[in-house]
Amino acid sequence: MKPNLNNPYGYKVCYPVKRKKYVHRFKTRTYQQAKQIKEMYYKYPPPDDNGKPIINVKWQIFPITRKEVIRGIWREVPF
Repeated sequence: MKPNLNNPYGYKVCYPVKRKKYVHRFKTRTYQQAKQIKEMYYKYPPPDDNGKPIINVKWQIFPITRKEVIRGIWREVPF
């Protein structure tokens, strides 16, 4: 499936926690920045809430929807 490169709302980089549940780690405005962050997370895994690095997960890039923008996703901390 080809990603939508012209999403006006932005993108979020997520990792899976349970089946069909993802935790977003970083939000950005462009797909290229999301791709760079995804590659960086593979090289230098960020810590989770306990301080341990998040390893052996498959990072995903999801487009931010209009519903999320209305709920205030951009008012949250971006990382």
